[in-house]
Order: sequence, then structure tokens, then C-alpha cells
Amino acid sequence: MAYVGLQDLVKRWIYTRQGVHKLIRSQEFPAPAFSVNAGHTKVWHLADVATFEKAHPELTSEAAKRRKVRGYGLAALRSRKG
Repeated sequence: MAYVGLQDLVKRWIYTRQGVHKLIRSQEFPAPAFSVNAGHTKVWHLADVATFEKAHPELTSEAAKRRKVRGYGLAALRSRKG
């Protein structure tokens, strides 16, 4: 079985380290398989991460990320109009 850590996710995705931290704290991100370094370093099953990526194409596709950001901007404009 393959495992990935934070640095692996930073390399896989088109997000900054801070962006990856934010994503892994979200409730929909898979739970770590285990942690090391007194719980400071989390490790995930690669298969769980791959499943998450399929549901979130913006992680690996610049075009999908732009569409998502554009959608947030449009939603913000609509909410201001009232």
C-alpha cells in the first residue's frame, strides 16, 4: 500500500503549502492512515487521496481551479446585489 504526506500533496497539487494545510483540515478530506512525530506528521493512504482528487479536479487542473475561483467571484457578486 502506498502512502503520502504533506510534502507529497504539495507536489501533486497546484496549491501552496498553506493551501494544502487548509484542504486537509476540511471535514471532507480523508482521515490520515496514521501519524508520526508525536502526531505532528500525518500520513494518508494514496488511494484515499486519489478518490478525493477525483471529486475535486481543481487540485490537479489549472483550468478547473480557475473555473472554481471564477464561480466564487460570481457568487460573491450575486450576494452583494441582494
